[in-house]
Amino acid sequence: MGLRTTGPEPGRNELCPCGSKLKFKHCHGDESKRVIANRVANLKMMELVLAEQKKRGIVPWNFKCENCGHGFDTPIQGQTSELPLCPKCQSPNIVGGKDEQNEKETG
Repeated sequence: MGLRTTGPEPGRNELCPCGSKLKFKHCHGDESKRVIANRVANLKMMELVLAEQKKRGIVPWNFKCENCGHGFDTPIQGQTSELPLCPKCQSPNIVGGKDEQNEKETG
C-alpha cells in the first residue's frame, strides 16, 4: 500500500489514498506516524544498502569461509559441535570476526 504522490492531499476525514481503508488523519495524514514511518524506512534502506555493498565487495563481511569462499556476518552454531559454521556449506573453516580484527589492529 503506497501513498499516491500526485494530486491534492485528501481532506482529514477522507479515506487515505494508500488503500488502508483508514481516514487520512489516522493514516498518512498523522504527522507522528509519518515521522516514525520515515525513520523505519530509512533504517531499512541503510540495511539494504549495506547488504548490497557487502555483496559487491565494497564493505567486507565479518566472516569468510575458507572452504566455499562465502562471506557472511553471523556463523551458525553446529548441532554436534560447538564450533561456528559457515551458513552456506556448514564448514568450520571460517576466518574473521571481531576478535581476529582486534588482533590485526593491535598486533
